[in-house]
Amino acid sequence: MNDEKISILIDRYMKVSFYVNKMGELLIKDQICDVLTNEQYYTLRFIEQQRLCTSTDISEAFYINKSAVTSNINRLEGKGLIEREQDQYDRRVFHLKLSEEGAALLHKTEHKIHKLVEGIMTKFEYEEIVKFLDTYEKLSQIFIEMKNGEQEEL
Repeated sequence: MNDEKISILIDRYMKVSFYVNKMGELLIKDQICDVLTNEQYYTLRFIEQQRLCTSTDISEAFYINKSAVTSNINRLEGKGLIEREQDQYDRRVFHLKLSEEGAALLHKTEHKIHKLVEGIMTKFEYEEIVKFLDTYEKLSQIFIEMKNGEQEEL
């Protein structure tokens, strides 16, 4: 592929990536109510999927520093959405889990987001969605490998 074609593709990628990410975040924000930020929603979702996790698990999964995670966790705990449990073998470690209120809010929010995404997906053929998701997952894996390779160089 020549430089001109690559440049055109890069421009297309940058433009669509910006709008998809920005509009996707705004549409999700509209669904998660005023109680949560997008980051808090994703944190609750991660904790629910893991059942029990630590702030280090979140930091590593989201590629953000531990102080940002601690701040986010403190806010979620202050809202009564998560609970901390001290590890029985290492008193320095705290496991995070959703409170009943947090689980209920996440369930309600997930339902709204599911409806939003379902409405978008119905605009495509099934095969288009599967091909897109396969490609998007491949892109995600490439990014993860690049990020992990960058960390190994340090």
